Amino acid sequence: MTMRSPKFMLAALLVAVMSITAHAQDQGDAGDGSDESEPQYTLFSFKLSGGYGLGRSRQIVGFSGGDAVYYSAGQGVKMDLALDLPLLPISVINSDGEEYGPEKVPYVGLEAELASGYHIANGGTTSDANGTVKRSYTYIPITLGLNARASFGPGLPSVYIGAGGGIHLKAIYEDNVTNGTLTSVRTYDPPLPFELYGVMGLEIPLMYSADDGNSMLDLFGQLRLTEATNYIYEYTNNASNGTSTVVKLGGEARSASNLAFNLGIRINLY
Repeated sequence: MTMRSPKFMLAALLVAVMSITAHAQDQGDAGDGSDESEPQYTLFSFKLSGGYGLGRSRQIVGFSGGDAVYYSAGQGVKMDLALDLPLLPISVINSDGEEYGPEKVPYVGLEAELASGYHIANGGTTSDANGTVKRSYTYIPITLGLNARASFGPGLPSVYIGAGGGIHLKAIYEDNVTNGTLTSVRTYDPPLPFELYGVMGLEIPLMYSADDGNSMLDLFGQLRLTEATNYIYEYTNNASNGTSTVVKLGGEARSASNLAFNLGIRINLY
């Protein structure tokens, strides 16, 4: 039997060591998640919701029998639409990855929200010797705010808090007055009432994708506290007997708070 030279044996040993090292490196790359795809960040979101507001102010507008009636322009049905733009997207490392170890999951830490809607409010009914007055308010708010959001984990609910303000782009305030056989409508057209608000909410993913690390559709509920103020300078009184008069006021300020609960869906595009 012929003995192989030491040089040949050394070369064979080096080839074997290099092969084992290369195989181990390949296994390590597969296990540390380096081949995973990048997380899919939210580009923007649409929110559509409906709800109801409860509230009143400290201003008494009259009495119904012996009960005081307070100004309450924010009490009633609310339908809202919002556009959310991420300002601070965050990649969070999820250490619970089962197949490839840790993975990156995209969250939105801070977002800007531009919102509008259609609100129908009951302003309160008063009744006295001068007749019965039923107040109604319809307005379209335009608001801009910031929301700070945090998630409990991939595919789990998230919470957010926010604050902002804006104006009522079109506000129609009316008093329907009945006094005996004579009826009339007082129409107020205040110049751009404004509001400030604070909000807190909960979002539940409905279509979470583990591959994307994101959800296309969420269900959300939120509580929103709003303080609205407007200044009344005049109103037009149109009576059923055909007369129409403009009544001047001295710039009376009216403000009211309301707490509204909204339930809706959030569509995320990413």
